[in-house]
Amino acid sequence: MKQILLATALIALPVAAFTGANIFLAKASVSTTAAAGLGDMTPFATIIADVQTAAAKGDPAAAKARVKDFEIAWDDNAKGLRPIDPAAWDLIDSAADAALRALRTATPDAATITQTLAALQTSLSAASVQK
Repeated sequence: MKQILLATALIALPVAAFTGANIFLAKASVSTTAAAGLGDMTPFATIIADVQTAAAKGDPAAAKARVKDFEIAWDDNAKGLRPIDPAAWDLIDSAADAALRALRTATPDAATITQTLAALQTSLSAASVQK
């Protein structure tokens, strides 16, 4: 009887430990992936901050020129960013499209520009990795 209990213990303990470790590591991996976001969005946020500054000063030409920098950088990085977190990428891309439309309309509205740029900046912040 003692041999059966010993054999059961020698089998059950390593199996339980192995299973527990795998469950713990799987949960850690999922939470890390979920929190990863798109990575460091600081370069994009910096450009949008510049656009916001130009727009607030009433300089639509400077705002349009700087937002073009954002558009080029965003498009150049799309292949790498989109697969990381498609939902976050789509959120930012939609916000960027709205901001671009607001800045490039024939009759720009300062309130709409301010609102769309703020929404874009918020979406960039939400998608960034916080370290």
